Amino acid sequence: MIGVLGATTFVIYFAVAVLLVWKYRGTRDAGFLWLGLPLVLLPLVALPLALWLQAGVDRLALGQQVNTFPFTLVEQGRLTMGSFLTLLNLVEHVVWGILSLIAVLALNGSRKAPDKH
Repeated sequence: MIGVLGATTFVIYFAVAVLLVWKYRGTRDAGFLWLGLPLVLLPLVALPLALWLQAGVDRLALGQQVNTFPFTLVEQGRLTMGSFLTLLNLVEHVVWGILSLIAVLALNGSRKAPDKH
């Protein structure tokens, strides 16, 4: 199930990348290339990270020792598993939001809107 979802996700992000390049080639607006960071690159980097996190969380859940930061925060009782997962999710959203903001600001806003006649 995870493999199928991972493959489907990869195909979707590939399609988004192709469309962003296509839009860039048609407009020469570098903002479309910047949109590739939050919409394509970040999710593709996050997929292997998610698998690494899954392995660490599984080991913690089984009571096995994980001597890797940030899992040590849970082992030492500084964070609960729930707060650990929430923290990771929020960090991902902050990074995504910053990259999205940069990309939107990079979009060329000088094009005029079509007349509504």
